[in-house]
Amino acid sequence: MSKASRYDPENKILNTVRTGFKGLLLFIMPMPVLFAAIVHLLKGNITLSITSGLLFAGFMVAAIVARHGFKLESRFKQNKFSKAPGTPFKTLAAIILAGTTGLTALFLTKYDLFESVLIAVVTLVAFLIAYGIDPRKDKSLDISLGVSAEEVYEALEEAELKIASIEASRKNIRNIEFNRHLKIIISKARGILTLIEEDPKDLSRARKFLKVYLDGTARVTESYANTQNKSASTAALDQNFAEVLESIETTFDEQHKKLLENDQFDLDVKIEVLKAQLKGI
Repeated sequence: MSKASRYDPENKILNTVRTGFKGLLLFIMPMPVLFAAIVHLLKGNITLSITSGLLFAGFMVAAIVARHGFKLESRFKQNKFSKAPGTPFKTLAAIILAGTTGLTALFLTKYDLFESVLIAVVTLVAFLIAYGIDPRKDKSLDISLGVSAEEVYEALEEAELKIASIEASRKNIRNIEFNRHLKIIISKARGILTLIEEDPKDLSRARKFLKVYLDGTARVTESYANTQNKSASTAALDQNFAEVLESIETTFDEQHKKLLENDQFDLDVKIEVLKAQLKGI
């Protein structure tokens, strides 16, 4: 039996909201530098105005890089099986912020070089204390049955790309009912990815299922969205698309339950049926 827990979309939404607020202070604190740029411009001091503007831009770059690092860290923490971010964005943001703060102290205030460097160091340390360092170690579980960690990482990343493609196409579909079905399908797809993250051995049973269903769903959803945007949709096409979405939604739900209950992924018959349906879209 799989050791996985049930997919909890509400918890992921809550984490996403928290991450959205994290680091907002980095955007607010440099505002005096922006005001200084405006004041210097009004006074006709172009050099100080440009200097202030460039420093403010540096603060904004640091904040944006940090926010991206926060998002990657949040995603890493949510997943039980995940690869650490390749680029240490939080650390990079800390360096940019510290350097910009030091330059601000040097050029816009009366601090000398030594004091400015000291302020930069303090800023770097304060950032790392407040936000921590980037995750550097992959989160792996004990994997057997011939499935390597790299295979699981790659499969999960590819699946997330397919889900992102489905989500992008969904936003271009104006049919409310189709949108509802696609939202459910996306939620169920992420639920199955969560099961794989919890118990990576499930990948060997889920690989064919994920590939056929996610690839097929992404392809037909994108195709239907493009057709609808060109106002070329027909009643027959709408009916076929609706039937395919219902089939995918039902099968995702069934296989999610099977994987939780007994690790049985008896998919061949349903996959062949779906293949035939997908060819009709």
